[in-house]
Amino acid sequence: METDKIIILPSYNELGSLKKICKDFKKRKLNFIVLDDHSTDGSNKWLKKNNINFIRNKKNLGYEKNVLQGFKYAIEKKNIRHVITFDSDGEHKISDLLKIIKFLRGKDIDLLICNRKVMNRWSEYLLSFLFYLILNIKDPLSGLKVYNINIIKKFIGKIKKNYFLVDIIALVLKNNYKIKNYIINTNKTKHSRIGNNISTHVKILKCLKYLALNY
Repeated sequence: METDKIIILPSYNELGSLKKICKDFKKRKLNFIVLDDHSTDGSNKWLKKNNINFIRNKKNLGYEKNVLQGFKYAIEKKNIRHVITFDSDGEHKISDLLKIIKFLRGKDIDLLICNRKVMNRWSEYLLSFLFYLILNIKDPLSGLKVYNINIIKKFIGKIKKNYFLVDIIALVLKNNYKIKNYIINTNKTKHSRIGNNISTHVKILKCLKYLALNY
């Protein structure tokens, strides 16, 4: 087990795919924790029964606050160097994760964004295009990222709760830290916790407003 890295799995009513991920992670002896955002599908019972390390929120906090819970957990642990976020909906390939872990060995990366070849929403393509045009950064909404723990410690108090953590990218760049892009493949998923409705697109487009105000 590589104890200098921890994988955090934000999850909300994704038990079907979460089971497969957790079983595979345990088999490979990966260091991880599930962030159960008050799921109603019995996730917490299954996690407890199978001795999976997890945090269950007392109420639904939403994606950003849930991930921040994982960041705070990682900060409290000793010897953690990198925090990896990995979606629980089955979109990410574990084979890519293993390549990333191997890639990280011996490297002091500030932030690694794993760029998906195929995204789920038209608004994500638009956001990605503009981020690349302005900041040379692709796929800011990718759920598979690697954060240096020092970056998290420095900026955790400045992260907003309504930008899908896009603001941490801006903070990293503004403070002259380095961001690397890493291309990944993805699986097709039937379930996504943030949905594909009008409110989701509006929230994604608000990230454009944040970009415009800060650059």
